[in-house]
Amino acid sequence: MFRNYLKIAIRNLLKNKVYSIINVVGLSIGISACLVIYLLVSFEFSYENFQPERDRIYRVTSGFKGLDGSFNQNSGISAPMPLAIRKELSGIEKVTAFHAFWGSVTIATGKQNKKILPKDESDIIICESEYFDIFKYEWLQGNPKTALLSPNEVVLTDQKVEQYFGKIPLEQAIGRKLYYRDSLVATVTGVVKSQPKNSDFTFNDFISFKSIEAKNWRHEFSLDEWTNTNSSSQAFVKLTKGTNVHKMDAQFPKFLLKHLDQKDQWNHGRSLQLQALTDVHFNTKLQGNYGRTVHLPTLYILIGVAIFLLLIATINFINLSTAQSINRIKEIGVRKVLGSSRKSLIFQFMTETFVITSVAVFFSVILVEPILWAYHDFIPTNLHFDVFQPQILGFLLTILVVTAFFSGLYPAWIISSYNPISSIKNQLPSGQNQTVFLRKSLITFQFTFSQIFILGTILVAAQSRFMLTKDMGFKKDAIVYFPTDWHENGDKKNVLIQKLKQIPEIETISIGDAAAKNGYSTQRLKYFNGKQEVEFDPHRRSVDVNFIPMYGLKIIAGQNISKSDTSKDFVINEAFVKAMGLKKPQDAIGKMLNYWDTKGNPMKFPIVGVVADFHFRSLHNVIQPLFIVSQPKEAVNISVKIKSENTSEKGITAVLAKMKKAYNEVYPESEQVFEPQFFDKTIAKFYDAEKKMSQLLNTATAIAILISCLGLFGLAAFATTQRTKEIGIRKVLGASVKQIVGLLSKDFIKLVLLAIIIASPIAYYFMNQWLQDFAYRINIEWWFFALAGIIAIIIALLTVSYQAIKAAIANPVKSLRTE
Repeated sequence: MFRNYLKIAIRNLLKNKVYSIINVVGLSIGISACLVIYLLVSFEFSYENFQPERDRIYRVTSGFKGLDGSFNQNSGISAPMPLAIRKELSGIEKVTAFHAFWGSVTIATGKQNKKILPKDESDIIICESEYFDIFKYEWLQGNPKTALLSPNEVVLTDQKVEQYFGKIPLEQAIGRKLYYRDSLVATVTGVVKSQPKNSDFTFNDFISFKSIEAKNWRHEFSLDEWTNTNSSSQAFVKLTKGTNVHKMDAQFPKFLLKHLDQKDQWNHGRSLQLQALTDVHFNTKLQGNYGRTVHLPTLYILIGVAIFLLLIATINFINLSTAQSINRIKEIGVRKVLGSSRKSLIFQFMTETFVITSVAVFFSVILVEPILWAYHDFIPTNLHFDVFQPQILGFLLTILVVTAFFSGLYPAWIISSYNPISSIKNQLPSGQNQTVFLRKSLITFQFTFSQIFILGTILVAAQSRFMLTKDMGFKKDAIVYFPTDWHENGDKKNVLIQKLKQIPEIETISIGDAAAKNGYSTQRLKYFNGKQEVEFDPHRRSVDVNFIPMYGLKIIAGQNISKSDTSKDFVINEAFVKAMGLKKPQDAIGKMLNYWDTKGNPMKFPIVGVVADFHFRSLHNVIQPLFIVSQPKEAVNISVKIKSENTSEKGITAVLAKMKKAYNEVYPESEQVFEPQFFDKTIAKFYDAEKKMSQLLNTATAIAILISCLGLFGLAAFATTQRTKEIGIRKVLGASVKQIVGLLSKDFIKLVLLAIIIASPIAYYFMNQWLQDFAYRINIEWWFFALAGIIAIIIALLTVSYQAIKAAIANPVKSLRTE
């Protein structure tokens, strides 16, 4: 019986090729988008799922409430805290701390030593043995209980063993020596299997914590400093079973009160919080020096996009199937007269739906790899598609069954309900008006969401353009900056500066911070306003005297900072002037600020200048108080401005080659390779998330419009066919081509206009919510809605007009002969 149903289904699909192709294409696009989004979302949500008892694992994070009321968070804590937490706080089963370690690794091979530079700071950590009690690793060699108990011991992953020593039996790695930064010698005491792809803890070298307890290392890792917080020093705890997280957090204020100097007002704003392991991968405000974070709302948006695209494709199928059912009235009547039950007719039409959906699923699988390649910027590098994975097969089967069921059930129910006598007479059923109303409602629904996508695309593009073209208050073109080796002394840096000055294509050189950067660097300052001492926590730029002229900052009062290797005076911005309670920038000149240098020594320096406010962070943030101080001796970054006549691609390439040569001459064996970055591209990277959002919306809009237009095209073709004789009569009576096109198009355009009216307030609400994330943003203008509406109407007209014009120019004699 099923075989017979299948034959009839295939025969009908081949008979109606145009409608079958439209349905297959629409469903293929919708299902492939759904499948790709499922791959991405399921991969992201699988992070750390393999960790046993992950619901009891938390990261200890730091909070800082500024004197201005602002609140900032850091994923790290002060280095002495983990040991004190282990001893003093209750409800904790295990505590572990680790510190990021960056530096070269030398492997003694016996003949010639091999030096390797790690790719980034997520490769090597200093950790306690308790790390392996909290996080699950498969041990291939060594004893997890003793491997990191002594100084100068290291555990490697199997991947690192192969990189360091080649393809040797893992047991031969035990006892081998590694030299970190040429000064920390470590013996391999264990080998663990590398973590799965869905983990942020991708460390490969685990050096014992006791290796850095010597005085020189203690200072570098700030092991005794309670006031130093760095994201490279982190702590994780595993709570005892039944411990309430909120009760655990409640212990932190008393803990900080005991260990921090309460005379220091800054410590009053410090706090500690527990962050669930399951939140680490998704919290973009708490990024560490390892792994990557994913914007959770974006994943939810992707899920919504997938559902709506599939829904739009399903609506197409329902619309075309119910419309096309009119052509099958006589077939249905004959089948019923010959004894077919309603149940068998439903099964027949569901079989047709299943065949179409199966073909669509097949093509969607073929489309996945090209889509992954085209959108590789969105896709994690360790995500791969394997159709034969049980998880993927299960998802495809679910999509197949759910889509076929919801796409086919209503059309099958309607078609099978036709009266057999009326059907044989080729008469329309009495409930046809309700079916037509449903089709119109579904078309409106499709174009409502297409319109929302169009409006979102226009707004995101406008905001992105605003951010990239807005005057930031400084010059950013033709400026290149790069870090030098912070391990080396300042003499080498000065030698490099002299070599760079000899390159004729370079206009200016500045040592220190760039004008704008991600993250923040603040420092406490105090100011006596005549009545009381006021404390500030402004942002800082440690630079040299060339910084202000190079970046084109506008001095509106006073002068530039003094030329000096150490701090002598300050230049502040307008926001700082306002924070001091002064009315004019000139009033700030000569005011003294209390300041502490990097060694904690108190100093007092005058304000000698005020610069106009500039955006030293992204436009997500308001401009806050900032001071500029001369500290080139301690800076590691160098900024270089290239002369305008050398800014062609060829010219810049030549300049960079000369700079690289000079760098390598000064730092021939440096761990820090020459990595120049263009400042304007750095600014553009501030808005990578918005750029990806724009690409996502562009794609979703294109797919939604394509699927909607496919359905509209099919319905226009069907409507034109149904009105062939009417069109012929109208032409005989003198109707023009323009009038006939208008007649056939107006019903569809009315539906699109209704969709625009419904979509506009919905889109406005969501667009306004999205814009709240920007301190500096565009206004939602009326022309956004007008433009989106015009685009939707033009698209609908182009889609419908082909069939309308085709019908309008047809020979009326042939039209009148049509049955």
